[in-house]
Amino acid sequence: MPFTNSTATILKPLETSSSIGMFARDTGGCLIARLSLARTKEEAKEITFAETTESAIFYFSAPALAKTTSKLFSKIYGLKKDEFTTPLKNLKNIDSNTLKKIKLAKFNQIAATFGIVLPFVYGIAPTRNLLTLADSGKNKFTTLVGLENKKDEKQKEKAKNKAKNLIKKLSLISISTLALAGIISLGAKNKKIYDKIEPFIDKFDKLFEFSSDNDLKLSHYAALIYPFSIAGYLSASRDKYERNENIRRFSITVPLLFLGEKIIQNPIYKFFDKRFKTNVFNNGNIKSYKEILKMPDYKQKNYLKSKNFSYGLTFLTNTILIAAAVALLNRFETKRKYLKDNKKQISFNRPVGVEEYKKLLKTKSFN
Repeated sequence: MPFTNSTATILKPLETSSSIGMFARDTGGCLIARLSLARTKEEAKEITFAETTESAIFYFSAPALAKTTSKLFSKIYGLKKDEFTTPLKNLKNIDSNTLKKIKLAKFNQIAATFGIVLPFVYGIAPTRNLLTLADSGKNKFTTLVGLENKKDEKQKEKAKNKAKNLIKKLSLISISTLALAGIISLGAKNKKIYDKIEPFIDKFDKLFEFSSDNDLKLSHYAALIYPFSIAGYLSASRDKYERNENIRRFSITVPLLFLGEKIIQNPIYKFFDKRFKTNVFNNGNIKSYKEILKMPDYKQKNYLKSKNFSYGLTFLTNTILIAAAVALLNRFETKRKYLKDNKKQISFNRPVGVEEYKKLLKTKSFN
């Protein structure tokens, strides 16, 4: 039983849609799988930088900033903690003046948090590219993954300054966003202006307000963080091969991140329910660790075993195995397409015999 309980203690935080759970599901699985299948040391460095930076911003900096801005705007608008953290739809018997303060405080919290976070989310991929260029002189994706052997020494010297300038631009965008939110808040002091913008603020707050403990919700990742991240990666694609790899990766992993467990987990939970004679999965609903840990000891043991195996296997399948499969697919497809494109180019330029083409395939440019 101690082993069963200790496993449950580890898995319990991952069950929620909190930042810790999202971090473990996304970063833990992706980083392990992608690093193990990196094609060159430069690609391994890029994967490490991107995954750790994303983790720092997505799952730690953003929630920490949300908590900080919560305290700041509660104080500015003179609100009690319960008034500020209660979802708008659950607020009852609140006078109109206090409700206005709550809506404006929430609006400013959301705008301040994401105004700072999102530009840097978008900037992860281009910053990564510039750091690679500054370190190795590799400016093309085909060079990065070892299909070609070309370097740009001239750009290498300028890349670090370009990275610094990019960070300055992202900071300026954040400052401009904060200034715009400030202007809206100041304008809202005028009753006529507030009456006009109140419907927008109300919908904005209800859509993007944070959880009661000021953590990010799944909707924040789906509607804001991941779209900005994907846009950053696509815009920073160094050639068509990298763009296609990004499209394949995101088209598979992002839907699975939000929906995959529901598709994958049902047969797994049913199997282990049958194996341990439990009822963790019941009519589409899955008992949480919180519910199971409240059960009597004689039932709890088997239920924890069933839950641990079910959740663990679902997590393994939907993170590490899927990430590895996508990495292998990208690796195969990029090399296949690159060789096909270069074969066409050779045929277009001049006739090449079978034996000569075989020799070309063995050169560094084709490996």
